[in-house]
Amino acid sequence: MIDDVRLPENWSKGSSGGPAFLTDVVALDSGDEDREERWENPLAQYDIAHNVRTPADIASLRAFHRARRGASRGFLLKDWIEYTSAADGQTAPTATDQPIGTGDGVETVFAIVKRYADVGGLYDHPIRWPVTGTVVVALDGVPQVGGFTVQRGDGTVTFAVAPGAGVAVTCGYEFDVPVRFTEDLLSVSWDTINSRSAGSVPLQEVR
Repeated sequence: MIDDVRLPENWSKGSSGGPAFLTDVVALDSGDEDREERWENPLAQYDIAHNVRTPADIASLRAFHRARRGASRGFLLKDWIEYTSAADGQTAPTATDQPIGTGDGVETVFAIVKRYADVGGLYDHPIRWPVTGTVVVALDGVPQVGGFTVQRGDGTVTFAVAPGAGVAVTCGYEFDVPVRFTEDLLSVSWDTINSRSAGSVPLQEVR
């Protein structure tokens, strides 16, 4: 279960972390390595304790943690390092930022992705939680003012009329990362009468 609620931005802006893949590495007798990719898509990890300092912050965080039932329910986080479809992850999105498919005159549903590519290959990362009102779409480079809907949580664009055969479908967007509290325990210390602090508040991305 992922609640469609975003962690307050004043907490996420000071977070640390990023994407992590899972790879099994086995050292062979020859000194070579056998590496097995366990996950096709990474799961990001964060810690938001840096910006949770004031008594008001602590009170709000405790309320947010209780509403999520600890690690039970997911929520959304704005990763300030990368939250748009632009290559730098921060520039405002445009309708031609990311390729999401090619029309065939039949298919109307296209999955939203962000592509990372270099001379060694490419990787398309699924974007399941585009921010409402930020998705812009183009067909063969021409921005569309309507005729499509966006499904948050599913991460798809659905056209009322299927794009024609060979038509390049692209889009731009802002997006959130679905996460949960890594631990059920929220540990807060009472330093002085008017000072409280959260030692560590780890978050784990969920699929």
